[in-house]
Amino acid sequence: MSGAAAVVAHGYTMRDLDTFARSVVSNNRTWWPAGDRDDLYAAAWHGIVERLYSTDDRPSRIDLLEAGRAALTEDVKATIRHHGARRDGTNNGQRYAMYWDWAGRATPSHEGGLVEREALGQILAALTARQREAFTALAATGDYAEAALLLGIADQTFRSLLGRARDSFRGLWHEGEAPSSHWGCDRRAGSVRGTVGKGESAVYNLRRRQRVAARKEAAA
Repeated sequence: MSGAAAVVAHGYTMRDLDTFARSVVSNNRTWWPAGDRDDLYAAAWHGIVERLYSTDDRPSRIDLLEAGRAALTEDVKATIRHHGARRDGTNNGQRYAMYWDWAGRATPSHEGGLVEREALGQILAALTARQREAFTALAATGDYAEAALLLGIADQTFRSLLGRARDSFRGLWHEGEAPSSHWGCDRRAGSVRGTVGKGESAVYNLRRRQRVAARKEAAA
C-alpha cells in the first residue's frame, strides 16, 4: 500500500486529507493571497486531522472541510496580526514593510525540490510496510503518542520503529556514501503538535534558520 493510500482513521486516507486541505486553501485563497501556501495548507491539514481524531463516529467530508476552514481562519487572523495589522487605528505600516521585505526576496530554483520529491518516492517504496506505516502515522497526526495509538503499539515501541525507519531512510538517501549523522531536533517528540517557544512551529523555526544561514553565506 502506498503512503498516499494508507488509511489514517475512519476510512480516510492520506490522499483524502491532502485533497481536503488543498480544497480548503483553494476555496479560501482570497482571504490572504500573499500568505505562504505551505503554511496555509499546514493549518488546514491540522484542523482536519484534529477533527478526525476528536470523534468516535466517522465525520463527513463536509465536517472535515469545515474543520479545516475554521483552523485556516484562525491561522490567517494570527498571521495578519503578526504582519502588523492593528485594530486600534495606530498602524504606521512599519510591520507591513518588514513583512514585504522578506516576502519579496528572490525565489530559489525549484530543481532541488523536484529531485528530492522523486527520491522520496523511490526511498519510501524501498522501506518495509511497517516503516512506511510509522512515517504515515506521524505525518498524519504530528504527534508521537497519537501516532503510536493509531498503530496500536506502545509509545516506546513506536519510537524504536521510527528510529529504525529513519536510519534506513538516511542510508538510502546517502546511497553510495557514508550516511550523515542525526542533526536537528524533532520538536514533535514530547511536545504538542510540534510547537515550541511562543507558539512558533518547528517548520517556521527551521525556515528561519535556513534564511539566516543563506544570508550569512551570501555575505561571506
